Amino acid sequence: MSDPLVSIFIPAYNASSFIKQAIESVLAQSYPNYELIIINDASTDNTAEIINQYQTHPNIKVYHNIINLGVAPNWNYGLRFCKGEFIVRLNADDFFAPLYLEKVIALLQSCPKMDMVFTGVELIYDLYSRKTMTELPYKESWIRTGTEFLAQIVRLCHIRASSVCAKRSCYERLGGVINEMDIHEDWEMWVRITANSEVVGYIAEPLTYYRVLNPSGCTNLAIINARSPVACDIWLNKLATGKLPYQLTNKELALLKQGMYDIIMTFAVFAMENGLPDSVQKHLDFAQKLLPLSTYSTSRSIRARLYMRAAEVYFMNGGNHLKGWQFLLKSLSCGFPPLDTYRYLKLWARAFFGKTFFELVRENTVARRKFPYLGAS
Repeated sequence: MSDPLVSIFIPAYNASSFIKQAIESVLAQSYPNYELIIINDASTDNTAEIINQYQTHPNIKVYHNIINLGVAPNWNYGLRFCKGEFIVRLNADDFFAPLYLEKVIALLQSCPKMDMVFTGVELIYDLYSRKTMTELPYKESWIRTGTEFLAQIVRLCHIRASSVCAKRSCYERLGGVINEMDIHEDWEMWVRITANSEVVGYIAEPLTYYRVLNPSGCTNLAIINARSPVACDIWLNKLATGKLPYQLTNKELALLKQGMYDIIMTFAVFAMENGLPDSVQKHLDFAQKLLPLSTYSTSRSIRARLYMRAAEVYFMNGGNHLKGWQFLLKSLSCGFPPLDTYRYLKLWARAFFGKTFFELVRENTVARRKFPYLGAS
């Protein structure tokens, strides 16, 4: 077979519950010119047995690591085997809609300067069912310059990794993901590509299915082990020392730190709600470092911000206003967080006006995601 136009790479570790669905979703694509590369990262379950069933398929290549490399190193390892002009990394617990490749390749080929395309997704909260919720970061499809999109992607990672199709030349030119980061490495990669791209694209259709509540998934483990602060610190240090192939303006760096702060505080909420006090404190300690130097960056103030973030999460998570109000009132016991006055006032407005008004506003701006990883409420 001649070199395919698209290489799809599935890194798999203990993915026996879902890997077959991921593989079959690739084989069911309406677009035919692809290769599928599966790398078993030294799984201890029967992942190897399942993927070996496909090793004679003409479009599939199967590899087995002797030792477990981890998420980022295995991603970089997989890139070595990709021959296509375009590369997609599909998580082993995610899967594609049948038209995914056809639509992303059509958009990429319509604009030769485009380096990356991502799509909306269907979020799966019940691991073993097809019950989903649509997540569209933007209501309409678009093509934008990298400069235009950069300010948005540094502030908030709108992108689910399995939905991305990028040119292989981006990885060759800019390098692979940061090996030391075992979470947020995908966010940094999309920032890197965007910062060095003339054009990026987005398709406002849910063409990928993404599981958000996989107990063995990277995000859940990162919350338990407080990996997010470590990964963010690595990223910021590499930026500060010029070890990444892009630079951010002072404004863009401030937006990145704000984005990191929101993620760190959200993970702190998840850790708090799941009874992980050590993880909570590690997240809060790093969050304080991200704040501008101020007399308000105290332990009392950061606790107020934690409860404020928890209130935001619960007001947005299915309209759980009771818990939202509980945390909002709890934030008052730690003092008013002056640096977030505008945000704090919006939160109070949401509390008083209720879910209907704010859902109407969001519906006319962006299809928001729910917050997963919360315990029973």
